[in-house]
Amino acid sequence: MQQDRPPGFEPFPHPPVAAEAETGLSARQRRRGLIAVLASLLAAGLTFGTSIPLLALLMERDGVSTTMIGLNSSMPLLATILMSTATPWIVRRLGVIPTLMAGIVLIVVGFLGMAAFRSLEAWFVLRFLVGVGMSVHWVISETWLNSAAKPGNRGLMAGLYAALMGIGFAGGPAMLTILPIDGWTPFLVIIGFVALAAVPILWAAGAAPRLDLTSESGRWSALRLAPTIFLAIFVSGLVDTAMLSLLPIYGLRHGLAQEEAVLLLSVAVAGTVVLQAPLGLLADRVNRRALLLIVGTVGLAGALLLPLVLAETWLRWPLLFIWGGTVAGLYTVALADLGARFEGGALAAANALFVMNYCIGSLLGPSVAGSAMDAVGPDGFVLTVSTALGLFLAIGVARTLWMRGRRPRAPT
Repeated sequence: MQQDRPPGFEPFPHPPVAAEAETGLSARQRRRGLIAVLASLLAAGLTFGTSIPLLALLMERDGVSTTMIGLNSSMPLLATILMSTATPWIVRRLGVIPTLMAGIVLIVVGFLGMAAFRSLEAWFVLRFLVGVGMSVHWVISETWLNSAAKPGNRGLMAGLYAALMGIGFAGGPAMLTILPIDGWTPFLVIIGFVALAAVPILWAAGAAPRLDLTSESGRWSALRLAPTIFLAIFVSGLVDTAMLSLLPIYGLRHGLAQEEAVLLLSVAVAGTVVLQAPLGLLADRVNRRALLLIVGTVGLAGALLLPLVLAETWLRWPLLFIWGGTVAGLYTVALADLGARFEGGALAAANALFVMNYCIGSLLGPSVAGSAMDAVGPDGFVLTVSTALGLFLAIGVARTLWMRGRRPRAPT
């Protein structure tokens, strides 16, 4: 009798890309590296969580149009897209720690320049410079995190990373309620956060991963080998930034009071912070590709239910909490899966593409969702995010079925 499910069959198989091999790091080095990267990323989250609204407020005060504010705010993302795939090449020539420090220096120079020169034209250049430094820190930190994490806790580390970044981005705007926004003071505080990001990196310099970057490490082959991961992270970027930019406006246009509309985003961000560690733990215990599709399904359901429950307070807040957390979970689960499937130089190259895909989605999200809202009304926001999540699910399920069909059957 023919066996439909031979021994070792996985409904969501992981094609072999790279074994979860040894990185040459001792247990002590792994712990030190993880502590350093997580602490540095929290400081980085505070840096950008404070600077993004600060710069927008200063440009608004100077009479800059919203279009120009949006374009100026996109410069770090544009720099990251252009620079992310060059980061492994730079690391190959300078090393992990020197490259990280060079990126941090660029960020400091950029913010010093913005404090010194209150010029829109200069800020375009300086924010691009900050984006170059941000790209280096982002790619190397995530590569280091995945290299230092053990296979059994990689999802948890990715969840803690996402939660700490969420705390940083949430804490940044709160800083502006106690800081004067004029003069050098807010910029010096931001530069202080950047300096704090450098301290744990220097403390753990001896625990930096040894990345084999003697070649280009199959820079673009990762897209072919793991397309579901890269599609997930593109959709994550699109939905995340559409939510951050437009969820309060969506609430206002549906007739909510301003306080309630702003609270929509606060509750969604709270879900992002609280649910990432549990999702990461789950990613360590179940098939990550299946979990990606489940997270996408919950995200799609949440988007479609949002217009139906918006007027019902007792349903609105729990839905937003769960929806915000699960949509952000696309990033957490995809990052953990990336680390499980690539290693060394291949991981650095794949992580660069990972960051680039997220930033491309982030650039598109607010403009596409905003245009949809202008065209069809406030539910254009729901239409945009549900379409993106639906396409991810359709392609992800189709690829899973295709991969399962390629698995050889056991002999009769």
